[in-house]
Amino acid sequence: MGAGAAVGLAGCTGGDGGDGGDGGDGGDTAPVDPSDVETGEFVASAGANPGTFDPTIITDATSNSTIGAFSYESLVAPLFDLSEFRGELATDWTVDGTTYTFTLREGVTFHTGDEMTAEDVEFSINRMSGTTNNADVAWISDVNVVDDYTIELTSEQEYAPYLTNLSAVPILPSNVDGISTEPETDEFAFTEESVGTGPFVLDTFQPEDRVVFTAYEDYWYDGDDYTTTAPWDQVTIRVITEQVTQEEAMANGELGMIDNPAPFELQQWDGQTGTVVADSAVGFDFITYPVQVSPYTNNKFRRGLTKLIPRADIIEAVFGGRATGLAGPISPGLGAYFDEEREQELIDEYVAEEPEAAETLIEEALEEEGIEPPFEMALITNVNRTRERWMEVIQQRFDDIDALSAELDVRAFDDLVPFLLDPEGAAQSSDVVGIGWTGGSDPNGHIEQLLASDQHVPDGFNWNLYENSEIDSLIQEGQTTIGAENRQPIYDDIQELVADELPLANMWTSQQIDVVNAESVNDANNWQPHPNSSNRYDTLYSPHLDQVTYPPQ
Repeated sequence: MGAGAAVGLAGCTGGDGGDGGDGGDGGDTAPVDPSDVETGEFVASAGANPGTFDPTIITDATSNSTIGAFSYESLVAPLFDLSEFRGELATDWTVDGTTYTFTLREGVTFHTGDEMTAEDVEFSINRMSGTTNNADVAWISDVNVVDDYTIELTSEQEYAPYLTNLSAVPILPSNVDGISTEPETDEFAFTEESVGTGPFVLDTFQPEDRVVFTAYEDYWYDGDDYTTTAPWDQVTIRVITEQVTQEEAMANGELGMIDNPAPFELQQWDGQTGTVVADSAVGFDFITYPVQVSPYTNNKFRRGLTKLIPRADIIEAVFGGRATGLAGPISPGLGAYFDEEREQELIDEYVAEEPEAAETLIEEALEEEGIEPPFEMALITNVNRTRERWMEVIQQRFDDIDALSAELDVRAFDDLVPFLLDPEGAAQSSDVVGIGWTGGSDPNGHIEQLLASDQHVPDGFNWNLYENSEIDSLIQEGQTTIGAENRQPIYDDIQELVADELPLANMWTSQQIDVVNAESVNDANNWQPHPNSSNRYDTLYSPHLDQVTYPPQ
């Protein structure tokens, strides 16, 4: 959700992994003569219709990558390896305790033709406040416009992930009729035009069919190493909900890239149109338990279900071994915050597959809750062949024991999201949900919105209404502690608490994998998958991040 390296529901992509080569370095870095660059059309696919075109209230990776990443930008953005942040609409920033001062890039124009100033940044921060994405700006206690190109943010305490959060705040103009600080009631037609500063302008939207963008001729980039306008006259994102249909379109040469190939069938691309390119990811797959509903209120029941999951078998059979097992929400892509040896210890101690012990725990929990077995439940997920496959394995494992009667419920992603975000939906059901989370460049983005008590839906993404004061305290401590070496022990503690409490069962992080048509780009082997599904198309044209992909020359 948002832009940059924030978090979001990974509904139709989710970083499914598999065999394939390593990603490249993101394009040529030698100076480019614009007169030597041919332009063209890039065609890719999305697994769902965009949920909204308003970047402030986007809540899923598909909408963000289809809309936000093309047309809207933020103050800062992380490099693809998440090692550092670079200025996007800001050129510089300083931190003095709880004061964060940003110098804005001059001469940037919105697609409306108006110049971006600090008033627009203030407006955009205020606009996100109170939405489902409120966590990205909740740490800001005051916004002060110093002058047209300087804005000062203050917080009540030092806030470690400030750059990560600001990378998720899209900057919109403050003077467009119909766009106010109350996005839920705005009447502006975001589906008809874009008003951001991004390198592509929304051209047309045909629901359930395609979204078309054209290059923004007045884009702000003025460097020497890359073209100053995106080398793609047009970008078309076709809405193709079925994974098999996407693969057929790629095989027929109709698409330039698909980001959701079946990892268990990657051999089909040998000698075919698509070139498989894989790299690390920060997202993860998990299932959530409605912890406010019996028997899920009983930790024995949640632990029993979790211990039935054949994590290692699924990683091998579905992901070809290209995934890392998890006990908690911190993924390997977070670098210093992930300790593989410690993670395995947590898996072994809390969540490892133990069918006999699991069945005993489930039976004891049902007896304690006064529920006559078999307990009927559904495992809900979205249309996605890979996710359906691992959810089916889990559903069959649940259904195989006498104490449970489990069925699989597969829904369209844009039907599943409202169910999750409704306080009377997933939180009050007797079912579990399997889905993905894109995560981000900071561990807070993997935890706060899913687990904090003040992030209950519809104000956040804690859709099972979980509450734990110790985790709340650790989340705040992690936000206000500076330095990865000081923060890591805090997130180690959160990992163990989540593995013990099990409000959700974290399962694995798989590789980010794309299939690229070598006839659609200049060098398919040099295509760089983004570790965050929300930013999967940044590799097309993000010159400030040293990421530009050219059409065939």
